[in-house]
Amino acid sequence: MKEIYSKCVKWRMVSLLLLAVAVIWTLELFSVQAMSFSYNASISMHKWVGAQATRLLLNAAFSVGCVFLLPCSLTIAFFIGFIVFAQISVYYMAVFERALTWTTIQAQWSEGIVGAQLDWEYLNIPLLLAMLTTLAIKIFLLIWVKRKGRRSAMRWIGITAWFIYCLTTITVMNRFDPPRQLRTHVLGDRFGFTYGFVLLWASEAVYLNQEQLLQGAVEQRVNVTDRLAELEPLLPLTGDVVILQVESLDWRLLNHYVNGKPVSPFLNRLADEAMLFKITDIHANGSGDADFIMLNAVPPSPVVMTYTLVHYPYRDTLPQLAACVGYTTAIFHGNTGNFYSRAQAFQRMGFDELWFLEKLRDEGGLPLNRWDIRDDKVLAFSQKRLQEEHGMQRQLHYIITLTSHLPFTYLEPAEWTFLPEANNMLDRYFNSINFVDRHLEQYVDGLAQGTLVIIFGDHRAPVNYGAEGEYVPFIIHRVGERLAVRQASRTLPIAYSGELTLLDTASYVHRLFKQQDREEIGVHE
Repeated sequence: MKEIYSKCVKWRMVSLLLLAVAVIWTLELFSVQAMSFSYNASISMHKWVGAQATRLLLNAAFSVGCVFLLPCSLTIAFFIGFIVFAQISVYYMAVFERALTWTTIQAQWSEGIVGAQLDWEYLNIPLLLAMLTTLAIKIFLLIWVKRKGRRSAMRWIGITAWFIYCLTTITVMNRFDPPRQLRTHVLGDRFGFTYGFVLLWASEAVYLNQEQLLQGAVEQRVNVTDRLAELEPLLPLTGDVVILQVESLDWRLLNHYVNGKPVSPFLNRLADEAMLFKITDIHANGSGDADFIMLNAVPPSPVVMTYTLVHYPYRDTLPQLAACVGYTTAIFHGNTGNFYSRAQAFQRMGFDELWFLEKLRDEGGLPLNRWDIRDDKVLAFSQKRLQEEHGMQRQLHYIITLTSHLPFTYLEPAEWTFLPEANNMLDRYFNSINFVDRHLEQYVDGLAQGTLVIIFGDHRAPVNYGAEGEYVPFIIHRVGERLAVRQASRTLPIAYSGELTLLDTASYVHRLFKQQDREEIGVHE
């Protein structure tokens, strides 16, 4: 009897220890999910509680099933992998303000690997320390359990837990949150808010394909805003047009000083001389959203980079409008044309010339930097071509800069002239932007009189300084003219409130070419 009693006590002790491990992992899963999903829509309290309770139950059943059924070594490997995933998902949420979905991973995994150069400042240190502490506790308990041995009866606990997981999933998906809603109005954050990542990704794999994603992206085309044109008279096009999309250029940089020195003196000067607007960026899938909006004047897909949708209908694009009024169009970017599938998309938009890394290197003779062609080389190349073609045919150059890309390690230390002793991400950011600012000055000051120059940031830089906010500057400058005095909204709050978005400004730019087209038709008539 004593032996039986001893075995029962041992069985209960082992079970309790495994349950403790499962409870810790359940709370970790629940917490990381809460940090990784952004669902702010107004829902009733009982639905909110129901979604949270469902996710907690699913996490608990999943954790118990894994801990009681899987070998100790495999369970520990899962724990370590989860720590890595937690850092990725929380960082993705911080940058893009939405959950990392399976659709995004499928379409943009290569861009994510290339762009996310490892930097320690990416890490959420408090979260990492907390999870390393719980990892040590879980490993200690699992090793102790392994030494005591597990009875085969414990496997029924794990099997029962996974049965509850499956039963809960089937019940909730059939009665409350069916995964087919992903095809209509439910985004990944809403679905993940109830189910977590595993079921979200599985549902995406089943219910979302290229056809569904394309349909969702096309439906966004009606959601156009055009408020800037209501404030500002349209400017006449008197010469070449240059649009500069500057990587990580955010509003906080303007008139920002470090050690008594302005980070961006040239942009500060333009902010005083040119038309200036503080706008809200749109950065759902990556930097490509910015150029998509400016070139198409419609919202991008909220789920995946629109460029990856091979049958997306590109109509009334900026290069198409420019071509109608006699402009030759060219795009310049120091990255590969395969990044975000930009090359094939820009070709379908109607650009006459595509100058990506491959062509800039092989035909333009520009030298490679680390993973790109540096901005100063690209800007000088564009400037030279504008000068060579001046007076022959009007040009539209669209330039996407790259050197100031996160984590701001693409500028060699020899070029750190602003903060030579940079030792953190923020310092590197200031060095990179200062470098771009200096070469923007050389570029713009070398353009012909009458050239219209539009400069804007693609998104806020994910570094902490100054006031926070998802705002970027939008600057309209004409070489040889002080457009600030023509800005009708210069003293209006809407110009600097962030109420205007990148979509409003893109619609305004498109109107400039449409107006030119109407004027030329009137002349011919």
